[in-house]
Amino acid sequence: MGKALERLTLTAAAAGMPKAQLTNFLSVGYVPLPWQCRFHAAARLADKDGGPDAVGCGGARGPGKSTAVFAQLCLDDARRVPGFKALFLRKALKQGREQFDELVRKVLRNVKYKYNRNEGWIRLWDDSRIYLGHFHSESEIENYLGLEYDAVAIEEATTLTLSKRRAVRDSMRTSKTGWRPREYNSTNPGGVGHGWYRSTFVIPFRDHCELGTRFIPATVDDNPLVDADYRKRLGENTGWRLRAYRFGDWEIAAGQFFSNWRFDVHVKEFDVAGHWRKWGALDYGFNHPMAFGLFAQDGDGHVYVVDELRERKLLPGAQAELIKGRMGPHGFALPLLIWAGHDVFAQKGQDVRTIAMQYAEAGLPLQRANIDRVNGAAKLLQMLGDVERKMPATITIHPRCRRLIEAVPLMEHDPNRPEDVLKVDVDEDGNGGDDMYDMLRYGVMGAPGVFDYKGSKRGGNAG
Repeated sequence: MGKALERLTLTAAAAGMPKAQLTNFLSVGYVPLPWQCRFHAAARLADKDGGPDAVGCGGARGPGKSTAVFAQLCLDDARRVPGFKALFLRKALKQGREQFDELVRKVLRNVKYKYNRNEGWIRLWDDSRIYLGHFHSESEIENYLGLEYDAVAIEEATTLTLSKRRAVRDSMRTSKTGWRPREYNSTNPGGVGHGWYRSTFVIPFRDHCELGTRFIPATVDDNPLVDADYRKRLGENTGWRLRAYRFGDWEIAAGQFFSNWRFDVHVKEFDVAGHWRKWGALDYGFNHPMAFGLFAQDGDGHVYVVDELRERKLLPGAQAELIKGRMGPHGFALPLLIWAGHDVFAQKGQDVRTIAMQYAEAGLPLQRANIDRVNGAAKLLQMLGDVERKMPATITIHPRCRRLIEAVPLMEHDPNRPEDVLKVDVDEDGNGGDDMYDMLRYGVMGAPGVFDYKGSKRGGNAG
């Protein structure tokens, strides 16, 4: 026991846990796993001005996510903050209440507490309360949002839409000195909230640019207490469920079109050689985002997406100036072949000057892209290759193209036209949508030497 305690103490210290926090846990018999130590350390970072106000964990099934979140609320926060009040939200699934009762018994086994199952609250440490919000649908969450909470915890956060998550966070407020309201959450990939969770928590973690959030990934491999049969059952899943539930892969979605997308394969840094062929692709927008990409191709036919632009509320002339400013640092020069959607060539209203004319006046003449949606999607699928079948990719995207990297794995099959990608609009904040994908489709269909599935050659005049 002495050596085990010494190892735990060193692990907790390396994760950044204060000694007092570890003492709070050990004094009531909770021994956090190494990954849970990182989660608890991140929760304490939320105490500091400028620290995160949202800490998420998980990615796969089985690491002990619920235990970590519930223990943080009950054994650390509620113990050290007099009158602490928190909301613990969870989806009311079959046997959900029984599972939660077991969680309460396990985490609070050495704590004096009162649990009112019917009214949905736990009182502990004399005057702290945890309110339990079991919901079947999002509309039921409103029943819990009339109070002020020092913290909120959301289990399976991807079952919520972004707007509902914001409504929950609006209840985070406090009058307690020295305490900063915060959100804890746990989840798996998939669900209606997959997109916002991935962009809010996972991508900042992956890109080492976390500010107001922290994400602690964990899989069943991080929990030595899980029995081998459970691990085996997770491994029996197939397709996106295997990648999500067993391995915590966020580059998936139910109905995902580009299921052969792999971040570690398709996103890499590279330098553009002077002799490579170069071109651009444009999906025009004003209220909707304008999406532009710079493309290059080496002597072996491999296509590279060099840089991107995504802007709203800019007139064509201003867009053109931004594009020209982006070209120089990467060795792109005028004249540049730019493939564009056909809407830019149409006259609108009384204005006789089309969008394409205005671009041309700014020094960027546009060409009609091959807008065949089915062939474009099929071509990109082919270029992404297939790791499992040892088919190499013939397209690489630079890490600076963050919006494009975010968009591609979220594209889904159109249920009415399975060989096509479902059209998706931006959300209320102008995020998401398929504008970046459409730009990419124009770009790959305009690559020199690209053949569509009908055999017609495309784009031999680039560069």
